[in-house]
Amino acid sequence: MTVSSVTIARQVGTGGEEVAEIVAARLGYRLLDYRIVQEAAIEAGVSPETIAEAERRPSFFARIIEALARTPGAGAAQWGEPIALAATPILTSADYRQLIQDVVENFADHGRVVFLGHGAQFMLSGRPGVFRVFISGSEEARIRRLMARAHLDEAAARDLVQRTDRERIAYFREYFGADWLDPASYDLTISTDRLDPPAAASVILSALQLRQPVAA
Repeated sequence: MTVSSVTIARQVGTGGEEVAEIVAARLGYRLLDYRIVQEAAIEAGVSPETIAEAERRPSFFARIIEALARTPGAGAAQWGEPIALAATPILTSADYRQLIQDVVENFADHGRVVFLGHGAQFMLSGRPGVFRVFISGSEEARIRRLMARAHLDEAAARDLVQRTDRERIAYFREYFGADWLDPASYDLTISTDRLDPPAAASVILSALQLRQPVAA
């Protein structure tokens, strides 16, 4: 079966945002990152004007975007410090999480989409035509990348890497009953320690071509 949806999860400091952008561009697929949040908000009755205002100040939706490790196209800001996922009431609200899932599934129904983050790999688990990718890296490589791109000192970069890993592990365990770092949760795992984003994207695209159907 042709892959109609790609989910990309990533550890902070791996360059996963740029990888997702490249994959989507080369496939000609739509990239859904913070726009998932926007779609859910609109479905919940929040006006586009409210969303636009939120994006101009550190508030409701802006903080959600930060909590999900920023988005591509945000420049150095995407390397900024996210807030604690498990401590964010809106993110842990069952109603809101259901809205996000509905939006993810709706876009997956239409296909030709790359999802960046938002737990899409678990929401679409077992669904035909979905290819799930995890982008990882060693702690030291991620620290070096954050120091270079976000202009953090080593202590701040190390704290960010370790803390976001802990928070995401706890969040996905509690709200999805899943191990975020388990390779079995993905079709492909990639380390970007020695791969730049274009190379990592090429690996993903090659894997899509070689993908075999799951044995019955």
